[in-house]
Amino acid sequence: MRNHLIISSLALAAATGAASAQEACSTYEIQRGDSLRELALAVYATEDYRIIYDANRDIIGSNPNIIRVGDVLTFPCLEDVGRSAQVPDTEAGRMAAEMASELVKAAEERAEKAIAAAEARVAAAEAEAKKASEDAVIDAKAAAKKEIEAARAEGAALIRNADAGERPEIRDRQLLLITGGNYAPFTDEALPNRGLYTNLVETAMLRAAPEQSYKIQFVNDWSSHLDLLMPTLAFDATFPWSRPNCEAVDSLSEKDRVRCETYNFSNPFYEVVDTFFAKDGSGYEQTLTYADFAGTTICRPEGWSLSHMDAVGLYEPAITLMRPVSPDDCFHAVMEGNADIVAIEAHLAVEVIGRLGYEHQIIENPNLAAIKSLNVMTHKDNPDGEAVLETLNQGLAIMQQSGEWRDIVSTALRHQMENG
Repeated sequence: MRNHLIISSLALAAATGAASAQEACSTYEIQRGDSLRELALAVYATEDYRIIYDANRDIIGSNPNIIRVGDVLTFPCLEDVGRSAQVPDTEAGRMAAEMASELVKAAEERAEKAIAAAEARVAAAEAEAKKASEDAVIDAKAAAKKEIEAARAEGAALIRNADAGERPEIRDRQLLLITGGNYAPFTDEALPNRGLYTNLVETAMLRAAPEQSYKIQFVNDWSSHLDLLMPTLAFDATFPWSRPNCEAVDSLSEKDRVRCETYNFSNPFYEVVDTFFAKDGSGYEQTLTYADFAGTTICRPEGWSLSHMDAVGLYEPAITLMRPVSPDDCFHAVMEGNADIVAIEAHLAVEVIGRLGYEHQIIENPNLAAIKSLNVMTHKDNPDGEAVLETLNQGLAIMQQSGEWRDIVSTALRHQMENG
């Protein structure tokens, strides 16, 4: 594995030292600070980086959240992806964009300088650790952590102030958000910061509305979130859930149609690879076409969207669908011969397979993966729902602009790799 990893995905991260040859119909060597989404914006004027990912799967691998410094990507031609270059419509629009960019850049530079200075003090303290006590190093790290947090808070305030739009208004009360456990690395009370996604949501709220009171409750019965707790407005938001293709509602399953009709969605906080797992030697672990799944029994946990399966014809009666509550039950079903395939998110699958001892017995099909976003949802009947989502979206944008999103993701993924 190469020494340098860049955590990408949703972030419009601050690029440092990026090469200039970001053009369609060309190749590009990944630089430190790049992100797939930022490259897609620069080359194709869209945040949908699947244009680049689909053309470079063999290089990037199965996880689009990780790109490697030095890898060379191919940017398809504009006509091949049905796009054309876009520029602001008016001189005023260009000036507004430039002014906003300068304000954000100033905020980023101030935060980066403060963080760099704090980290330098930590390095100096560690270099003298042989002469100083361990307590001195611990104190230096604690002080640096406070300074880094203060710098990020200041940067977030500058970015908030740079936004001329009105702040969303939420009634003067504590917000209640709900999530569930057993979904590593995203949400679980035993994980650091209660999971990667929980940390992203809490940080977004802190950056956009530090004065807003909120509480995150864990209820591990995921299906109860949508069937009972959210419809009664007992909670203001739930996460993380995938957004079906609500623009093509006629092609969705009944439950996905209800999700589109009942809930509003935040911007994507993270995107995952949704793929298929089967027993080694079954043939399903290496097939190149969805048509080969016809007649099989596919297990997907209850509450998980079926939109990507519906889109490729994997619905009854072409296949038999099994919907247990727990992902564990899907993998047991494959091992016991009651199901042929598990359709599930790759991060979670790796954790479950390792925990159940099914390594090298149940393996991923790398050929039929799909990228899906993970979002926060609010019920459309909640009078504060849209304001909650606007606040979270603002916080997410601040984190992406400052690079904090990338730091949170890289730390969580590193913990997962080191601890299994």
